[in-house]
Amino acid sequence: MSLLQYSSKEMFSATDLVRKNKFIFDKLNNKEIEKAVILRDGKPSAILLDFNEYERIIEEYINFKNNKDFVSNKKTSITKNNDISDDEYKTALLEIEKIGRNSEDDKKIDKSEALKDFWN
Repeated sequence: MSLLQYSSKEMFSATDLVRKNKFIFDKLNNKEIEKAVILRDGKPSAILLDFNEYERIIEEYINFKNNKDFVSNKKTSITKNNDISDDEYKTALLEIEKIGRNSEDDKKIDKSEALKDFWN
């Protein structure tokens, strides 16, 4: 699943969510769509996931956060010998936790430009 990419069949306006919520939830539960991107004023505002998928993602994140061997279990090479210092590990986790938070830098980015590219 790619939570960062979405297609037009996964996009619904906030009005659609109010008027057609059963339809949207049924599509999620029946796995017709992976996620529902809710648009507000034509811009992505929220995302809806099937609860089981959400639990899977959170469980994977917690396992990663609590067990740095998780990465080597997946046979992903971070460094040449798969060792990473505790400082590097903590720094990486802090960076991951920052993702998705609203920051002043995020507010400066014109998100409508990305949406215009999507529609073109």
